[in-house]
Amino acid sequence: MRRPDMHVEKGEEFFENGFAIFVNKVYEHFDLPEHLHDFYEISYVWEGSGFHYIGDQTIRVSKGDLFFIPIGISHIFRPSSPHPNKPLRIGNCIFDASLFHFLTSILPEQYHMYRFNDLAQHGGQWLQMREQSGEFEQVMSSLLSEFQQKRTGYETMMCGLLLQLLIVMGRTIEHEEASSSPNQDRMEAVLRSIRSRLADKITLASLAKEVGIGTRQIQRIITEHTGASFSELISHERINQSCRLLADPSNRVLSIADIAAAVGIQDPKRFYRLFKEKTGVTPATYRRRN
Repeated sequence: MRRPDMHVEKGEEFFENGFAIFVNKVYEHFDLPEHLHDFYEISYVWEGSGFHYIGDQTIRVSKGDLFFIPIGISHIFRPSSPHPNKPLRIGNCIFDASLFHFLTSILPEQYHMYRFNDLAQHGGQWLQMREQSGEFEQVMSSLLSEFQQKRTGYETMMCGLLLQLLIVMGRTIEHEEASSSPNQDRMEAVLRSIRSRLADKITLASLAKEVGIGTRQIQRIITEHTGASFSELISHERINQSCRLLADPSNRVLSIADIAAAVGIQDPKRFYRLFKEKTGVTPATYRRRN
């Protein structure tokens, strides 16, 4: 969900000397608020586990997951825990629209770059996939190495590696579509229902009734798509929404207790404890930092 004042990261902050590819490998924390960007991004989960809040979805992530994020899609990665012994490390490869369009149009359609051509033309569609045997890590490692060492011809090498990564991603998508889960639409319905009722008491029975499926089936769907239990998902959604509210300057008039109540936690002490447990900082500290 995009707020009008949501932070927009710009490619000019990262690209140097006219070369429109930037690669890094970073540990995720709760300091960075949800954001969007004016460039394309491929994010790879290099280490650990956590959650990816992207668009209107919450996705449990772990090593081997990869996301293709177009221009204008709001997202943020959050670790499962703020403790340093449970890190979430993400590799990012970002590149501008003109380079992306060039790489996805230089080959004839029969060379199977049509999926990314469609993304370039229509936009707004993010993709998620998971590697089978380290194929994403291999290419991401090569991209990072070329970017850091900057040996002669590294720009051309990185363009070739990015094209290779897009091809490997296309193969993975085809494989996953052949065995896709029929429960994705139901999971999206579950998330929509939860987010529309965060200020209320949400029980598994009431959620099942609203979505129109059994409680056991809902539990299976939630675990399948997020790796979390029903209560864990509710907590994650409430804390993530409170992060959004605390980071929004228009909510400065609201007290911490007001924010807690807005996400369905009536006891401020419980909210304080849960927020610090999930983010590693207090609600007041989070508000000051953002």
